[in-house]
Amino acid sequence: MKLRQRTSSVAARTARGLVAVLAASVCMVSVAPADQGTAVLNPIVVESAKSATLSELMTRLSAERLVYVGETHTAFADHLLQLEVLRGMAERPAGLAVGVEWFQKRFQPVLDEYLAGTIDEAEMLRRAEYYERWSFDYRLYRPIVQFAKAKGIPIIALNASRELTGEIRRVGIQGVGEDLRGELPDSYDFEDKSYESTLREMFASHPSGDGVFERFMEVQLTWDETMAQGVADYLTANPAGRILVLAGRGHIAGRSGIPNRVTRRTGIQGSTIATFSPSGELFNAADYLVLASDRSLPPAGLMQVMLDERDDGVYIRGFSGGSPAEQAGAREGDRITSIDGGLVEHFADVKIAMIDQRPGNEIELGLQRKGLFGKQRDLSMKFQLAGQSLSPHH
Repeated sequence: MKLRQRTSSVAARTARGLVAVLAASVCMVSVAPADQGTAVLNPIVVESAKSATLSELMTRLSAERLVYVGETHTAFADHLLQLEVLRGMAERPAGLAVGVEWFQKRFQPVLDEYLAGTIDEAEMLRRAEYYERWSFDYRLYRPIVQFAKAKGIPIIALNASRELTGEIRRVGIQGVGEDLRGELPDSYDFEDKSYESTLREMFASHPSGDGVFERFMEVQLTWDETMAQGVADYLTANPAGRILVLAGRGHIAGRSGIPNRVTRRTGIQGSTIATFSPSGELFNAADYLVLASDRSLPPAGLMQVMLDERDDGVYIRGFSGGSPAEQAGAREGDRITSIDGGLVEHFADVKIAMIDQRPGNEIELGLQRKGLFGKQRDLSMKFQLAGQSLSPHH
């Protein structure tokens, strides 16, 4: 692993195309007079007659070996765009792979088993520790994963492990122990001063616990360089291959995160795509911007309980107002043993059991409650789930 000091030869490009897709709406941006002391904005103007559709863009990019689509992790519209770009690229499936931020590299064998049909979705999510390491609603990503599996398209886990980034946050890159040094990317580029300035702004808004910017930057670059190396390794090992990279906007916008670091390793520039964000000027630095209407996931069915995972299982530590589980007789301190007959041992088991549940669905909840003199009682109750589109509860 080398810490290389070099200046990227590829400057971040401004948007060279504006694609209208999923919605025919344009966000109007007001410009305040300069004499009011407010910075004058330079909004993007869409000329509808000259805008491409997404299908036309995919035809234009049909020979592109490398395409990036950025995401706001909780934005369903971004993931729908990612899916449609994947569908477009899959029209020519030979050599196509999808590289994703959502899974960490050390769990690649688990993904491979799932894609091969050796294990099911629930087992994959458990063994990849998805809910412990990524935690965003898997329904956001599920259609992409299912489409790739159905089409036989490999999914490459790109992200650095939590163990590695946690160690770097604690002791820095140079202090990483031998047990984790093999996970470090092959090289780092610290010379992008514009990116460093952006990271400093982020750090000032959300400082880390130890308050050391250098560690914050080393962690960010470890994510970027690790994912870039995974993309570069695939392109190098598959000279005729193509890859679609799906990662957070901050890793793609302006090219300073992943794209320039792939270019450093391979010479391949690729194309970047993102939905247009009226409030995110930085994240609109893409080759192609897509006008997309906001979309929401279907409402999830909720027990409205707060959970606590312990060594011996998952316990109820509280309820939100109107909890159907509480109304059915559940209590704080109860251990959840099953949901609809499925064994619950870990927090992920609850998430997996609830993934397809909708408001109004009836579930059967198995509980274990400590009684007098410490004796355990097994209970079972049925109730209908409450509903809310996005909630931190379950």
